[in-house]
Amino acid sequence: MNGFYLQALLKIVGISAASGITFSDGLIRLVSDNSNYLYEYPLDTGQLTRYLLKDGEHTEQVAKAWKMDLEAIVERDDATYVFGSGSTPARELGFAVSKTDRRTDTLQLHALYDVMRSAAGIGPDDFNIEGVAVYGADWLFLNRGNGPGGRNVLFTVHGPSLTENPQVSYEEIDLPVMDGLPFGFSDATVAGDTLYFIATAEAGQSTYHDGEVGGSLFGAIDLGSRKLLHSRIISRTHKFEGIARYPTETGSVSFLLCEDDDSTTDTTTIYRLDVDRSWLAP
Repeated sequence: MNGFYLQALLKIVGISAASGITFSDGLIRLVSDNSNYLYEYPLDTGQLTRYLLKDGEHTEQVAKAWKMDLEAIVERDDATYVFGSGSTPARELGFAVSKTDRRTDTLQLHALYDVMRSAAGIGPDDFNIEGVAVYGADWLFLNRGNGPGGRNVLFTVHGPSLTENPQVSYEEIDLPVMDGLPFGFSDATVAGDTLYFIATAEAGQSTYHDGEVGGSLFGAIDLGSRKLLHSRIISRTHKFEGIARYPTETGSVSFLLCEDDDSTTDTTTIYRLDVDRSWLAP
């Protein structure tokens, strides 16, 4: 396996620009950065279901100027949480969707994102939340360093509340540069005391416009020290934007990845990444 093995696992028709993924109890949940839906795909039936998060004139293939830019998804307790990137004021919305009855509550994220920007001294052109994970009672937000300042930042929101006087701390994380292109966080998931993440490289320095894809890497951060443990290129052609743990009985640690290929196709490919445990050892 030479450390890792990446393969296409399945295709899901009916969703494009997949930007975040979770997996639990045989159910894949997805969001798209140009859609207003939460998508659910049970592996046993293969039937895609959509749950509308916010109504509008267009709810899929939403134009860049109007989209909510839903980039992050995470499961916590009995709800699925979805987050906009915060890269423009229109993208400062989030949603909490009940797993039992799919009731949806809207989260106003401007105050939280403003605290993050203030704490880290990040200007609007450098603020772009691409991944969210849960660690104990805390939330972990990942800022993608694809703005002019190249700020890859791991924010911690201490405690479960996102809206009531949020307490925020942060760490700057240095990611590699490949062929002159810097990598920026695109998503992460927690297992034990480790944050497993993916990051992508694109030409250009904009949190708003897409650039030419330069590849994706996989890495790990120790959540005790908040230090980078590993990082490794897993593709030079794919832009992976979502990662979720995938349980297996092998000697490897496995993940599901989703890809945003910046096209208008209505099909998304889900990939499986197997990483050898010996490669992950500190």
